[in-house]
Amino acid sequence: MKRDRMQSMGKTYWFWILLLSLGSIGAQEEGSADLFTDSYTDRFQEAFFEAIKQKGIENYDRAEALFLEAKKLDPINPVIDHELAKVLLLGKQYERAEAYALDAVRASPGEYWFVETLMEILDKQSKQPEVFAGELPLEQPEFRLNLAAWYLRQGKWDRAETQLAPLPSSDEVRAMQARISRSRLNGKSSEAEVREIRAAQAAEGSVAGYEQELRLLMEGENWKSVEKVSREALERYPLQPFFYYTGGMAQLRQGKPSEAVSILEEGEGVLLGDSETAQMIYSALAEAHTQLGNMEKAKKYQDKIKSGS
Repeated sequence: MKRDRMQSMGKTYWFWILLLSLGSIGAQEEGSADLFTDSYTDRFQEAFFEAIKQKGIENYDRAEALFLEAKKLDPINPVIDHELAKVLLLGKQYERAEAYALDAVRASPGEYWFVETLMEILDKQSKQPEVFAGELPLEQPEFRLNLAAWYLRQGKWDRAETQLAPLPSSDEVRAMQARISRSRLNGKSSEAEVREIRAAQAAEGSVAGYEQELRLLMEGENWKSVEKVSREALERYPLQPFFYYTGGMAQLRQGKPSEAVSILEEGEGVLLGDSETAQMIYSALAEAHTQLGNMEKAKKYQDKIKSGS
């Protein structure tokens, strides 16, 4: 089953952290440089994951300070800019959030999460992205496709179509146009489409079908539904690590880190070697243990991310 645009743009956010936060350090010379790099990554991760924890408990000022500390260690990482934008958005500091959100989108225009955060900030201020025509990558198809997807999820079909109009025809553009037409015809938002996909997949009940649905639900941050569908998927396919990951993230995002650890550790037990899913599970476990204050265990999983095993 092919994934549509909403799935392909939904790169798992925590895997972005792995790639951008840890991979950006680069190779170092031997000896003392290696020790410096280890110290750098440890300090970065401690600041970053503590900031995530503080954001989760709505201590936004402290979270901002920690994200700024992480930014000093890795100033060009768009994940940090995005997190700063999110925490300032939650703190209703929209103008300050806007600047970081613009930086994140300019660095990674194909990352849907970044575009979504920017649009939420602009929406709070009754601004349109065209106001920033000189600052946004409007000439890049991936960015306009993400804008179209955001408008589609809001049920703003005309605006979604406007974003597609300048783009040359492609499979992705045609797929998005079809989704807009279907939503307009049915008078439904993209969230309603998720339910339709769910009904179609229930009969099929395949691993790919569940994975497709869960990715869509996670993009919409519909964590109760993620929890329910993950449980159903695991009943049918108990050896699929991805379903443990989504089940764990559903608990984590609902403020239940202990329950998340239990599910994620089960998923760790069925992993077969290193994989993207393994890295996602390790990252989620690091976050969950950080929220619980189990810093030794959090460090263990942070090291697994670094080592890839």
